[in-house]
Amino acid sequence: IIWGSQGRRGLFSRFGVTGLVNVDLTPEFATQLGAAYGAILPKGSVVCINRDSFHRTPRMIKRAVIAGLPSAGVNVHDINQVPIPVARYIIRNSDAVGGIHVRLSPHDKRVIDIKFFDQYGLDINKTTERKLENLFFREDFRRVDVDEVGAIEVLENAEVVNSYLKGFAKVVNHDVVKKRKFQLVVDYASGSTIQLLPGIFNRLGCDLVVLNSSMDDAHFSRTLDEIEKDMHRLATITSGLNADMGIRIDQGGENISVVDDRGRVLDGTRMLAVMTSLVLRQNRGASVAAPVTAPSALQHIAKRYEGNIQHTKVLRHAMMSAAGRDGVVLVGDGLGGFIFPSLHPVFDGMLAIAKLLELLATFKMRLSEVVDDLPTYYLSSTQVTCPWEHKGKVMRILSEQYRERR
Repeated sequence: IIWGSQGRRGLFSRFGVTGLVNVDLTPEFATQLGAAYGAILPKGSVVCINRDSFHRTPRMIKRAVIAGLPSAGVNVHDINQVPIPVARYIIRNSDAVGGIHVRLSPHDKRVIDIKFFDQYGLDINKTTERKLENLFFREDFRRVDVDEVGAIEVLENAEVVNSYLKGFAKVVNHDVVKKRKFQLVVDYASGSTIQLLPGIFNRLGCDLVVLNSSMDDAHFSRTLDEIEKDMHRLATITSGLNADMGIRIDQGGENISVVDDRGRVLDGTRMLAVMTSLVLRQNRGASVAAPVTAPSALQHIAKRYEGNIQHTKVLRHAMMSAAGRDGVVLVGDGLGGFIFPSLHPVFDGMLAIAKLLELLATFKMRLSEVVDDLPTYYLSSTQVTCPWEHKGKVMRILSEQYRERR
């Protein structure tokens, strides 16, 4: 098999700008992408950039992107290797006008994902994506005079992490969690949260059994089948040790997968129901935002606590934007991603773990008790492959057939 570059219809996919390393996504491509992104920003502005793997491939691509930004008169703050939620927090709480995160795909080690953030740490919207695409494909990059070339500054990792941890400490009740003395089995998935989570768990007084706790590039990318096996192993260990729960946090630190104290693997939808129940129990009358694909059981849970469910589009940017609505105390995507707006309006797996422990400790409940108290619901889902050229036709037919249900 000979790998060959494919002509791009557009730059962006679900995971940002994605491509096979040195085939679709080369250093030259990344440098041009950086220059195009810089060209849509004001001269003299600041962009934060980071990566989340020790693997040399994202390092190469990140440095190539960095090379393009100053040519458009944009300054670069390199925040090195930190989880995605930390990068988003730093962008939001600094003078940066945007950010870039370069990662090895969590599902295919041959693929690199480049994610773009706005000044609030959110994924850039569709309008900004199109603007960037137009500049890139026209190769209409702004080139500044020699005295206006942007500067590159590497920030101390400890400074970046400590800034995030200070904000984190303000929204988590450490004392109530400490008293509970949770026993946890934690799978770090060889991800970048290894540098933060052990300290967080220590401050929360948790007793840990850890899995995949080293930055091992060989295990960084996992197929869906491998992740399923990882969860089965986590469930076996959790039940065998009679631990309070088992937790797997993804490589970028955004999503969590959970096993309860009875060894049951809780899928993303059930975890959304668990979090909704606990959060509204603590914040009666408040709102939880969830995508339109969420089960109707959430409405029944909300009624118990005089709350309500606000539905959003399934796009991550839409869900993050919903975190800014009045009265919203939680956003969940049904895939293991949670937003607690009290810290920042972005998906943060580390904060989700801490808040889950805090809520269970506050109400003196075991996770299995919360699960058993949920209303019964049934949900079936599947994926259907659709050729690009037929997407418009399919969307039109669906819109016509189900117009009355909109």
